[in-house]
Amino acid sequence: MSTLDLPRPPATDAAESPGDAAAQSAPSAQTWSISVEQLAYLGLGLLALLAHLWGLGDRALHHDESLHAAYSWFLYVGRGYMHDPLLHGPLLYHIGALCYWLFGDNDFTARLGAALAGTALTLTPYLIRREIGRLAAFLAAVYLLISPVFLYYGRFIRHDIYSVLCEMLVFAAIVRYASTRRPFWLYAGALAYGLMYVNQETSYLFLLIMAAPLALLFLWRVYRPGVAVLGILAIVVAALIFVLPGKAQVDGAHNATRDPETSVMQFTPGPLFGWGPLETDDNAYALRIRNRADNDGGRSLLANLLLYMQDLWKFLGHPAVLLAIGLSLAALGALWWAIWGRGRAGDGPWHASRERGDPVAAVFASLGEGRRWLVALAIFGAVYAIFFTAFFTNLLGLITGTSGSLLYWLAQHNVERGGQPPYYYLVQLVIYEPLLLLFGLIGFGMILWDLIRRWRSPAFNIQHSTFSILLIAWWAVGALAIYSWAGEKMPWLTTHVALPLVLLAAWAVQRSIQGAAPIDPETDDPTSQPSAFSLQPSAFSLFSALFAVIMSLCYVLMTAIVGFGDNALLQPWVAPLFCVMLLTLLTVGSGLRWGARWALAALAVCVVAVGALYTARSAYRLAYQNGDTPVEMLVYTQTSPDVMHVVRRLEEASRRRGHDLSMPVMYDNETVWLWYLRDFSKAQRTPEQLAGPPDDSVMAVLMLDENMARYPQNRQLLDGFVIQRYPLRWWFPEDQIYRLSSGWQSAPLENISLLGQLMRAPLDPNVEARVWKFLMFRETGYPLGSSDFVVAVRPEIASQISVGLGGELDGNTP
Repeated sequence: MSTLDLPRPPATDAAESPGDAAAQSAPSAQTWSISVEQLAYLGLGLLALLAHLWGLGDRALHHDESLHAAYSWFLYVGRGYMHDPLLHGPLLYHIGALCYWLFGDNDFTARLGAALAGTALTLTPYLIRREIGRLAAFLAAVYLLISPVFLYYGRFIRHDIYSVLCEMLVFAAIVRYASTRRPFWLYAGALAYGLMYVNQETSYLFLLIMAAPLALLFLWRVYRPGVAVLGILAIVVAALIFVLPGKAQVDGAHNATRDPETSVMQFTPGPLFGWGPLETDDNAYALRIRNRADNDGGRSLLANLLLYMQDLWKFLGHPAVLLAIGLSLAALGALWWAIWGRGRAGDGPWHASRERGDPVAAVFASLGEGRRWLVALAIFGAVYAIFFTAFFTNLLGLITGTSGSLLYWLAQHNVERGGQPPYYYLVQLVIYEPLLLLFGLIGFGMILWDLIRRWRSPAFNIQHSTFSILLIAWWAVGALAIYSWAGEKMPWLTTHVALPLVLLAAWAVQRSIQGAAPIDPETDDPTSQPSAFSLQPSAFSLFSALFAVIMSLCYVLMTAIVGFGDNALLQPWVAPLFCVMLLTLLTVGSGLRWGARWALAALAVCVVAVGALYTARSAYRLAYQNGDTPVEMLVYTQTSPDVMHVVRRLEEASRRRGHDLSMPVMYDNETVWLWYLRDFSKAQRTPEQLAGPPDDSVMAVLMLDENMARYPQNRQLLDGFVIQRYPLRWWFPEDQIYRLSSGWQSAPLENISLLGQLMRAPLDPNVEARVWKFLMFRETGYPLGSSDFVVAVRPEIASQISVGLGGELDGNTP
């Protein structure tokens, strides 16, 4: 019979006696001290702060960053805010406005909140050091500092770094509350999840990932038939929402084609029942339902509430949605009655589990002590209400905060912006976080081995620390699966996939260092095992020195082979094969001399060291060298350095003319100018098509190059201006690097992506050379794509707006 023993809290955690409280209130007789471990975390925190703040404002703001910075600025200067799920939740904007209020508004302070969140994330493994082991926690913290994914997006004003920080805090609250049952952890978890919820819609996915195993664990221990009920309900609801509705006929913008008279969507009927599509198949509906101002259209709050509910009913009134809601309420109601309703006579499942002292039931029962769950719910509700109503200035946000977010992003699942393939995150992890993948897989293997070994035991017993590791493993699998399934895949979402892998890989490294010994069945504490080579320091020094020599030789050999190209005497695959052979000989020989466990542990440490070197190098190049140049897959698309160059030159020209930023400038529908021209007091927005020549006072006009091409009269109306063209934003050559186009298995090798070439011809020397150059030096072999803008300036200031990093001077720009 299996059990899960969650340690019972000490009496002082459950309920403090008056004597205990008095003792705690008395002055402590002990002097304050700090441990070596705490000093290590303090030093790591200072390094993390430096790494996240260094050169923070040097690169141009990404398109999304400029929107987030601009809307934070609007809030800061008093233009107000209304939640819009298109730009995610309100938390980021309020943090941004606070940073501007404290330190002023510029590119550095725009990213400051994200940088501080990234710094805090680095230290969060300290909270779960008891659950995963002190060494594993510190290794995870170090890795979060040197990780390319977390360092880059920890210096990037997007919502994801705040969300993953909250994810880590919620996870820590779950495992710490399960261990101690202290109300503090419950309330901290409620606060962290509330902040996550008002920050980004990924909170729904995280809730699903975490709630599923906890609910199943509860039902397994208290009422096992409920496991089947919950599983069947999940399958049925998923089918009702994603399978059985019909599919709308949509245009290129994913707006549904509707009958001009009846406004009914044209669609292909769904299977089984022939239902029509959900309203969220129409992107226009998603844009309409996503939010609503209290005074929209000059109407009253009540009128707008009724109109919004009418729009909302168009989705809720679909048969599939009604059936899903009805079945969910019925199933959950039946489970409640089966577990608690029958227990009034003292013979229900809940009463029985409490009678036998089930630790899982005890944890859930503690939620009712002192109405803790109500306090936690109140904390969450307060955060929700304050932020989604923008401090009660938009009361409809109480509804649209959830309905608008859910329905808008349900629609985007069908839109599939970006069109990335299901293997997108695996490619990102292979390029930037191979150490996570390697030791994450090793960690899964260790967990399976432990479970098999324990399952064969007469008294299969899972302790609390193992529960934490199992939850991390589930989190890792669930995050990779659900984000790979979701329609919209973007590089910044890799943070959500990588975070649980960091914890799992760190735990696996800790186990490996301990000599891959099984966990002590009595303590279930991985830190209780000594290092397998702690008593052989000289032997490990010799092993690591030989390992370093082998890796250096192989690196030099590979570089030489690739450098000589077709004139090389050896194929590139010879170098990794030579490396594997030598490392195998070293490990086997060491195993014969000092034991297999010692050799495997030493090998693990050396692999981690080399992998960490690759990881740190990738992070440095990504964050500080290539952060605004999309030769990096994580950069994806990026505002070019020329944007900052042009704006700075315009600022200098304005100050030369009037000692301030009062020089009149015009700009079109490109949103990046909302941020970069915010300080120009006479900046004015113009339509894509100029209505007439600019006033004589206007000294500069910034327009998208596509608007110049689409409306030739724009060129004529700017007669007399000197026009320069620059890249506005450029992007990574995805099609040439990792996308597998249709027919890639049979197309000529040179016409498919690098990933396709590697899969079809892994031993081809040219393919291997290209892979090596990309992994080591980010040489894509292809030009960067770009969309351009033009700056038209009066001749008297043209000399001050010199050609930028990628621009060209062209008086006849088409």
